[in-house]
Amino acid sequence: MGKENQNEPSTVDEILWQIEEKADAEEYIYRGESKHFETVSSNLYRVFLEREDFDVTAEQFDIEVVQKGMLEDAKKYLRRTSTDCELLVKMQHYGGKTNLIDFTTNCFVALFFACEQFASEDGRIICQRKEQLSPFTKEPPEPINRVVAQSSVFVRPPEGFINPDNNDIINIPSGIKLSMLEYLQEIHDISVETIYNDIHGFIRYQDIHLETYVDSYIGSTEEQKGDSENGEPKEISTL
Repeated sequence: MGKENQNEPSTVDEILWQIEEKADAEEYIYRGESKHFETVSSNLYRVFLEREDFDVTAEQFDIEVVQKGMLEDAKKYLRRTSTDCELLVKMQHYGGKTNLIDFTTNCFVALFFACEQFASEDGRIICQRKEQLSPFTKEPPEPINRVVAQSSVFVRPPEGFINPDNNDIINIPSGIKLSMLEYLQEIHDISVETIYNDIHGFIRYQDIHLETYVDSYIGSTEEQKGDSENGEPKEISTL
Protein backbone atom coordinates (compact mmCIF):
# COMPACT_ATOMS: atom_id res chain seq x y z
CA MET A 1 0.00 0.00 0.00
CA GLY A 2 1.46 3.30 -0.98
CA LYS A 3 1.54 6.18 1.44
CA GLU A 4 0.47 8.48 -1.37
CA ASN A 5 -3.03 6.96 -1.38
CA GLN A 6 -5.18 9.70 0.12
CA ASN A 7 -8.07 7.29 0.71
CA GLU A 8 -5.98 5.01 2.89
CA PRO A 9 -7.18 4.85 6.53
CA SER A 10 -4.92 7.00 8.69
CA THR A 11 -6.59 7.25 12.12
CA VAL A 12 -7.21 4.72 14.88
CA ASP A 13 -10.97 4.72 14.22
CA GLU A 14 -10.52 4.31 10.46
CA ILE A 15 -8.13 1.39 10.93
CA LEU A 16 -10.50 -0.29 13.39
CA TRP A 17 -13.40 0.13 10.97
CA GLN A 18 -11.36 -1.42 8.14
CA ILE A 19 -10.41 -4.39 10.32
CA GLU A 20 -14.02 -4.90 11.40
CA GLU A 21 -15.00 -5.09 7.73
CA LYS A 22 -12.68 -8.06 7.36
CA ALA A 23 -13.74 -9.76 10.59
CA ASP A 24 -16.62 -11.57 8.90
CA ALA A 25 -18.02 -14.33 11.13
CA GLU A 26 -14.50 -15.37 12.16
CA GLU A 27 -13.69 -16.45 8.62
CA TYR A 28 -10.32 -14.69 8.71
CA ILE A 29 -7.03 -15.22 10.46
CA TYR A 30 -4.63 -12.32 10.90
CA ARG A 31 -0.93 -11.56 11.03
CA GLY A 32 0.54 -8.32 12.35
CA GLU A 33 3.95 -7.10 11.18
CA SER A 34 5.62 -3.98 12.58
CA LYS A 35 7.05 -3.07 9.20
CA HIS A 36 6.57 -3.98 5.55
CA PHE A 37 8.86 -6.92 4.87
CA GLU A 38 9.73 -7.95 1.33
CA THR A 39 7.60 -11.08 1.69
CA VAL A 40 5.09 -12.60 4.08
CA SER A 41 7.30 -15.49 5.03
CA SER A 42 8.61 -17.71 7.79
CA ASN A 43 11.67 -16.55 9.68
CA LEU A 44 13.58 -19.56 8.34
CA TYR A 45 12.79 -18.53 4.77
CA ARG A 46 14.02 -14.99 5.50
CA VAL A 47 17.40 -16.42 6.52
CA PHE A 48 17.84 -17.72 2.98
CA LEU A 49 16.24 -14.63 1.44
CA GLU A 50 18.88 -12.41 3.04
CA ARG A 51 21.79 -14.50 1.77
CA GLU A 52 23.46 -12.76 -1.19
CA ASP A 53 25.13 -15.99 -2.24
CA PHE A 54 21.88 -17.97 -2.59
CA ASP A 55 18.85 -17.72 -4.89
CA VAL A 56 15.66 -18.68 -3.01
CA THR A 57 13.78 -18.81 -6.33
CA ALA A 58 15.91 -21.73 -7.48
CA GLU A 59 13.70 -24.69 -8.39
CA GLN A 60 15.64 -27.15 -6.27
CA PHE A 61 15.29 -25.15 -3.05
CA ASP A 62 13.19 -27.13 -0.54
CA ILE A 63 12.84 -25.37 2.80
CA GLU A 64 11.19 -28.40 4.38
CA VAL A 65 14.41 -30.40 3.88
CA VAL A 66 16.24 -27.75 5.91
CA GLN A 67 13.60 -27.79 8.62
CA LYS A 68 13.62 -31.59 8.84
CA GLY A 69 17.35 -31.57 9.55
CA MET A 70 16.92 -28.90 12.21
CA LEU A 71 14.13 -30.89 13.89
CA GLU A 72 16.28 -33.99 14.09
CA ASP A 73 19.02 -32.01 15.84
CA ALA A 74 16.55 -30.21 18.15
CA LYS A 75 15.08 -33.50 19.40
CA LYS A 76 18.44 -34.39 20.92
CA TYR A 77 17.83 -31.64 23.48
CA LEU A 78 14.41 -32.89 24.61
CA ARG A 79 13.74 -34.75 27.85
CA ARG A 80 10.61 -36.39 26.50
CA THR A 81 9.20 -37.46 23.16
CA SER A 82 7.60 -34.64 21.19
CA THR A 83 5.76 -34.46 17.88
CA ASP A 84 7.27 -32.37 15.11
CA CYS A 85 4.37 -29.91 15.33
CA GLU A 86 4.74 -29.49 19.10
CA LEU A 87 8.47 -28.94 18.81
CA LEU A 88 8.10 -26.44 15.96
CA VAL A 89 5.56 -24.41 17.96
CA LYS A 90 7.89 -24.23 20.96
CA MET A 91 10.85 -23.29 18.78
CA GLN A 92 8.80 -20.59 17.06
CA HIS A 93 7.59 -18.93 20.25
CA TYR A 94 10.95 -19.01 21.96
CA GLY A 95 12.80 -17.35 19.09
CA GLY A 96 13.88 -20.34 16.99
CA LYS A 97 13.96 -20.42 13.21
CA THR A 98 11.18 -22.51 11.67
CA ASN A 99 9.05 -22.68 8.55
CA LEU A 100 5.99 -21.56 10.51
CA ILE A 101 4.29 -18.21 10.01
CA ASP A 102 2.45 -16.88 13.07
CA PHE A 103 -1.17 -15.94 12.60
CA THR A 104 -3.91 -15.27 15.13
CA THR A 105 -7.68 -15.59 15.23
CA ASN A 106 -7.82 -12.31 17.19
CA CYS A 107 -7.55 -9.22 14.99
CA PHE A 108 -6.60 -7.05 17.99
CA VAL A 109 -3.64 -9.28 18.80
CA ALA A 110 -2.50 -8.85 15.18
CA LEU A 111 -2.92 -5.11 15.60
CA PHE A 112 -0.63 -5.19 18.64
CA PHE A 113 2.11 -6.95 16.65
CA ALA A 114 1.70 -4.43 13.84
CA CYS A 115 2.44 -1.59 16.29
CA GLU A 116 4.85 -2.93 18.93
CA GLN A 117 8.16 -2.23 17.14
CA PHE A 118 9.76 0.05 14.52
CA ALA A 119 8.04 3.25 15.69
CA SER A 120 9.20 5.22 12.64
CA GLU A 121 7.99 2.68 10.05
CA ASP A 122 4.51 1.73 8.89
CA GLY A 123 3.24 -1.65 10.04
CA ARG A 124 0.64 -3.87 8.42
CA ILE A 125 -1.97 -6.53 9.08
CA ILE A 126 -2.31 -9.45 6.68
CA CYS A 127 -5.84 -10.86 6.61
CA GLN A 128 -6.38 -14.31 5.11
CA ARG A 129 -9.52 -16.38 4.80
CA LYS A 130 -9.20 -19.58 6.79
CA GLU A 131 -10.22 -21.70 3.82
CA GLN A 132 -7.37 -20.29 1.70
CA LEU A 133 -4.72 -21.55 4.08
CA SER A 134 -6.48 -24.55 5.63
CA PRO A 135 -4.20 -27.13 3.92
CA PHE A 136 -1.18 -25.50 5.59
CA THR A 137 -2.69 -24.43 8.93
CA LYS A 138 -1.52 -26.11 12.12
CA GLU A 139 -3.37 -25.76 15.41
CA PRO A 140 -1.21 -25.58 18.57
CA PRO A 141 -0.85 -29.12 19.96
CA GLU A 142 -0.95 -28.11 23.62
CA PRO A 143 -1.90 -25.03 25.67
CA ILE A 144 1.34 -23.04 26.00
CA ASN A 145 0.66 -19.80 27.92
CA ARG A 146 1.81 -17.53 25.15
CA VAL A 147 -0.02 -19.48 22.44
CA VAL A 148 -3.28 -19.12 24.37
CA ALA A 149 -2.73 -15.40 25.05
CA GLN A 150 -2.02 -14.74 21.39
CA SER A 151 -4.87 -16.92 20.03
CA SER A 152 -2.23 -18.45 17.80
CA VAL A 153 -2.55 -20.53 14.68
CA PHE A 154 0.39 -21.44 12.49
CA VAL A 155 0.76 -21.58 8.75
CA ARG A 156 3.39 -23.95 7.37
CA PRO A 157 3.74 -22.95 3.69
CA PRO A 158 5.52 -25.51 1.46
CA GLU A 159 7.57 -22.77 -0.20
CA GLY A 160 8.26 -20.77 2.96
CA PHE A 161 6.03 -17.81 2.07
CA ILE A 162 2.50 -16.77 1.05
CA ASN A 163 1.32 -14.18 -1.47
CA PRO A 164 -1.64 -12.25 -0.01
CA ASP A 165 -3.74 -10.06 -2.25
CA ASN A 166 -3.17 -6.32 -1.74
CA ASN A 167 -6.81 -5.98 -0.72
CA ASP A 168 -6.07 -8.23 2.24
CA ILE A 169 -3.26 -6.02 3.59
CA ILE A 170 -4.14 -3.16 5.94
CA ASN A 171 -1.47 -0.52 6.37
CA ILE A 172 -0.85 0.83 9.88
CA PRO A 173 0.73 4.31 9.67
CA SER A 174 3.70 4.82 11.97
CA GLY A 175 2.16 8.00 13.36
CA ILE A 176 -0.71 6.17 15.06
CA LYS A 177 1.20 3.19 16.47
CA LEU A 178 1.51 4.63 19.98
CA SER A 179 -2.15 5.68 20.10
CA MET A 180 -3.17 2.25 18.86
CA LEU A 181 -1.13 0.51 21.59
CA GLU A 182 -2.76 2.73 24.21
CA TYR A 183 -6.20 1.86 22.82
CA LEU A 184 -5.43 -1.88 22.84
CA GLN A 185 -4.27 -1.78 26.47
CA GLU A 186 -7.15 0.34 27.72
CA ILE A 187 -10.01 -1.32 25.83
CA HIS A 188 -8.82 -4.89 25.20
CA ASP A 189 -6.18 -5.43 27.93
CA ILE A 190 -3.62 -6.27 25.26
CA SER A 191 -0.07 -5.24 26.13
CA VAL A 192 3.48 -6.57 26.36
CA GLU A 193 2.67 -8.17 29.72
CA THR A 194 -0.44 -10.01 28.48
CA ILE A 195 0.96 -11.05 25.08
CA TYR A 196 4.35 -12.27 26.36
CA ASN A 197 2.96 -13.78 29.57
CA ASP A 198 5.78 -16.11 30.55
CA ILE A 199 9.37 -15.94 31.78
CA HIS A 200 10.64 -15.93 28.20
CA GLY A 201 8.61 -12.79 27.60
CA PHE A 202 10.20 -11.14 30.61
CA ILE A 203 13.66 -12.05 29.33
CA ARG A 204 12.83 -10.61 25.91
CA TYR A 205 12.12 -7.22 27.46
CA GLN A 206 14.62 -7.56 30.30
CA ASP A 207 16.66 -4.55 29.20
CA ILE A 208 13.60 -2.33 29.65
CA HIS A 209 12.89 -3.73 33.12
CA LEU A 210 16.56 -3.75 34.09
CA GLU A 211 16.98 -0.06 33.34
CA THR A 212 14.00 0.69 35.58
CA TYR A 213 15.38 -1.46 38.40
CA VAL A 214 18.84 0.10 38.17
CA ASP A 215 17.47 3.67 38.07
CA SER A 216 15.20 2.94 41.02
CA TYR A 217 18.03 1.49 43.11
CA ILE A 218 20.44 4.32 42.30
CA GLY A 219 17.73 6.85 43.11
CA SER A 220 17.12 5.18 46.47
CA THR A 221 20.81 5.14 47.38
CA GLU A 222 21.22 8.78 46.40
CA GLU A 223 18.23 9.65 48.55
CA GLN A 224 19.68 7.69 51.47
CA LYS A 225 23.04 9.38 51.01
CA GLY A 226 21.39 12.79 51.10
CA ASP A 227 19.39 11.96 54.20
CA SER A 228 22.52 10.62 55.93
CA GLU A 229 24.38 13.83 55.22
CA ASN A 230 21.50 15.68 56.86
CA GLY A 231 21.59 13.38 59.88
CA GLU A 232 18.49 11.44 58.84
CA PRO A 233 19.50 7.84 57.98
CA LYS A 234 16.93 6.02 55.89
CA GLU A 235 16.54 2.43 54.75
CA ILE A 236 16.88 1.58 51.09
CA SER A 237 13.57 0.24 49.86
CA THR A 238 13.59 -3.16 48.21
CA LEU A 239 12.30 -3.66 44.68
